[in-house]
Amino acid sequence: MRTRVVHELDDDKRRAIAAWFSANGDSLPTEVRELLTILEPYLAAQQSLTKKLDATMRDLRRALGFTPSSEKRRHSASASDKLPPVPPTPQVTLDPAAKIEQRIARGHHLAKWHQDKQRKQRQRIKRLKEKLAKMVIDKKSKSETKATPREVEPLEDVERTPEEAAQDARAIDLFGDHLRQGGAPDPSMLSVNETLMPAGAVLQTTEQHSVAAEIPAALAGARVAKIFDEQRVRYDFAVTVRRLELDVQKMILVDHAGERHVISGSTHEFGPPRYGVTWEALATLAVLGTQFATPLHRLAILFSTPEKKFTAGALSRMLRYVAIRLLPIYLALADQLADADILAGDDTSCRVLEVSSFHAGLASAAVAEANASNTRKPPWSSYATTKAAEISIGRCEAAKQARLQRRAAGDREALPTAAETPTLGVLIGRKLGFEWPRRDGDGAKKAIHTTVISGRAAASDPRSLIVFYRSHLGSCGNLVEQLLRFRAKERRRLLLQGDLSTTNLVTARELLERFEIVQVACYAHARRPFAVYQDDDPEHCEYMLHLFLGLAIHESTLDSVGRNESNVRAVRQTESREMWNEILELATSMTERWSKATNLGTAARYIINHFAELAAYLDDPRLEATNNLRERMLRTEKLIENSSMFRRSLEGRFVLDVVRTILQTAVAAGAPVNEYLVAILRARPEDISERPAEFTPHAWMARHNAE
Repeated sequence: MRTRVVHELDDDKRRAIAAWFSANGDSLPTEVRELLTILEPYLAAQQSLTKKLDATMRDLRRALGFTPSSEKRRHSASASDKLPPVPPTPQVTLDPAAKIEQRIARGHHLAKWHQDKQRKQRQRIKRLKEKLAKMVIDKKSKSETKATPREVEPLEDVERTPEEAAQDARAIDLFGDHLRQGGAPDPSMLSVNETLMPAGAVLQTTEQHSVAAEIPAALAGARVAKIFDEQRVRYDFAVTVRRLELDVQKMILVDHAGERHVISGSTHEFGPPRYGVTWEALATLAVLGTQFATPLHRLAILFSTPEKKFTAGALSRMLRYVAIRLLPIYLALADQLADADILAGDDTSCRVLEVSSFHAGLASAAVAEANASNTRKPPWSSYATTKAAEISIGRCEAAKQARLQRRAAGDREALPTAAETPTLGVLIGRKLGFEWPRRDGDGAKKAIHTTVISGRAAASDPRSLIVFYRSHLGSCGNLVEQLLRFRAKERRRLLLQGDLSTTNLVTARELLERFEIVQVACYAHARRPFAVYQDDDPEHCEYMLHLFLGLAIHESTLDSVGRNESNVRAVRQTESREMWNEILELATSMTERWSKATNLGTAARYIINHFAELAAYLDDPRLEATNNLRERMLRTEKLIENSSMFRRSLEGRFVLDVVRTILQTAVAAGAPVNEYLVAILRARPEDISERPAEFTPHAWMARHNAE
């Protein structure tokens, strides 16, 4: 039997069949007419038939209450991910003014593209409303959420009147005029683009080598017409372990009383006492272990040699030594951060086995009796509050004084013990606290979080940015409140940026009375739900995301051209504010379609209810539009949680907090990380303890540049 070959219908043939059926359907047999009635929407579809069938299958799956995991959008991506390609610019040398004009031209191109697409989307939403208005809704469906058509209509060219075209052209030209305002960029308005991993962490050296040309045998005897050098570069990177053998001179001295004394040369130039490594090794370990989250047991294997075996425990003790040396600077940065004009923060949950093990033990039946009698204290009881930490430090000081008295009485066996050395937890908790009460009054918080807060020590200097980490049984709001308790009283006004979660807000009554706190929201949080749940309402969500893309274009163009107070204020108060007003209008429209119980309904009402906080950055050129920097600073938490030893103990987490704060603040200050760490470790500990503000990354870099 011959097999009949069936060819797929192209778009024109499908539409021709649909048109014929529309004209002649009444003359067809009933069965054929009913079949073609079902197929007519697919035959007449203006877009690809595959897309139409996929949309139908998607609607069917949703009607059954499930969505394949492959279709679930888990990430909101970036607002600027859908930017169109920009025409390449000629590679010619331009003066600074010409470069700015070239970047303004790029901004013109992006603004024109965004404007055209925005007009098309606005028209599509208008047609959708008209279409829905004509729908006949029976009484039963009136109380239900209106369904949104799942198929996204293609954007069509919108015919504009000459007046509209001229108005659009004037708007684009005005955008360029706003970018030109203020003249040259203002260094104080520069955004510090901190990287997740620090640049300059690797110590770089340069060597000069000469490579002579060898005359091949075939050209032997040829005349040399010219000799010149060509510059080429090769990069060499290697993991090496240098073994330093030190001949330390020792002397035995006998004083007038006949008592013998042994003295030896100092090895301070090479490394710390009682540690068999150099200062450079400690700096490298700090960068690899804390900033790059490299597991310590892997580093131990990497650095071990046949003559010397390192262990993860030994490396962790070295890191703790680094943290102890950096602690005065860490606490000085907290003081400077408290007086910043603008603070921005965020937090994330973290895992510390010492904390989770304690809570698991409390829940077990084996310690039920101990719980009832309150005999089992948490590992952090000595620094749970600032008062508890002060008491612990007093006990350590008392133990030290008792030992010194015994020593003075002739007891040579009275040696220093751990009881007279406060832990990192106590030393930090004395200033910042650790365990915070629940705001509902139901005991203390149990979940441990890592909070990061940033702010400028000098408002006019972006290089003075402080990136401060703190792990505690609390939230970002708790740490901000603690910082405010030692903020200068005359610095009454504070701009606080972050998401509007209640855990991030300042609620202490005495602080709200002392300070004027202006809350600034992050527009990325407002945008995110429309990206995550875009499939629920493709038309409105795509329009909303496009409006947020317009805000991103404004900010990125300002960065490209160069910010100053005049051009930032001009762009934000005109183009960005118009965009925000349209976002508010669209959000209001979506509340008519989506109830409070839906994800998109909640997202739309979030914009309406917090519009003032979301648009607050428009009124202050110093403010960032988003809080994305703090979120980027917390991304290493997932690496650390899965790979390093800092998840085992609270003391390890505090080591991580101190070292990461110093490293990331050094990156913001533009300091060479390795050189800075080595210089600080080589300094006298007494000098750092007495004048820690002189050793912060920003202060050190200023002194380094002056030299």
